[in-house]
Amino acid sequence: MRLRVDGFGVTWAVEPWDSVTVEETGPHPASPPMLVVTGETVVSLAVPEDLGKWPACVAFLLRLRDGVDDLAALLTARVAVPGGRDGDGDREG
Repeated sequence: MRLRVDGFGVTWAVEPWDSVTVEETGPHPASPPMLVVTGETVVSLAVPEDLGKWPACVAFLLRLRDGVDDLAALLTARVAVPGGRDGDGDREG
């Protein structure tokens, strides 16, 4: 994983060897778990300590999962048909 700061903010380029784990930060709610992606750089996705904010955080994580699933499907389709249309209408030609 490489991080780059540019006009989009921070861009994270994943690598095939990057690992993704959920790490406990402590035994009680004041120390919620976090998502950690480790490669050349470490990116941690921390959740709010306030349990009242956790439902909104869960909703975000589910949207993130859905976006990752969509990206994986798009990449799979493009690998299966190099240069082919993937239905997004953005391909020039």
